[in-house]
Amino acid sequence: MPMNEDTLLRRLEELAPFADRAEARRAFDATLQAMRRGLTDDEADWLAVALGPALSEPLLRDEHAGDLDIDELYRWTKRYSKTRKSVAVEQVQVVCRTLAELLQPPELERLKKHLPQITSLFDIPSAEDPPSAPRQRRPDPPDHTLAGGRPGSTRPLSEAVPSDRSIANARQGVGR
Repeated sequence: MPMNEDTLLRRLEELAPFADRAEARRAFDATLQAMRRGLTDDEADWLAVALGPALSEPLLRDEHAGDLDIDELYRWTKRYSKTRKSVAVEQVQVVCRTLAELLQPPELERLKKHLPQITSLFDIPSAEDPPSAPRQRRPDPPDHTLAGGRPGSTRPLSEAVPSDRSIANARQGVGR
């Protein structure tokens, strides 16, 4: 049964911060076109049937070029999508996860079999895995110059309590 285009695009948008559906579709197309480089004609035809005519057009844009590893997949996706490598990496990961979620299990296993060097991209995190926390930015190192002075203090002068020594010194006239 062919994959539903609306379902695929909705899931892509849920997993990544695409500006709109058109951007999600461009990411899908670029990733699929790059993936095609690792698929023979028969394997690409099989995947085209699984995806359906609305989603399989990128499989017609390229041809088999041999084994495809993860770095090549990222590089070719970057080229096809005309984005930075970091963006292409994220897009590939999101597209592969979406395919892993939406393809039927036998279709997914066949895809993994024909693209053995990128099978890790099709792993779906288990529900038990906690989501990664956003990285905390390290605070800037303290600036102890007059220009870098900070408002307030940990011990403001207005809240200072005189010590016994300062009272005794004041009585004796020390420091005048």
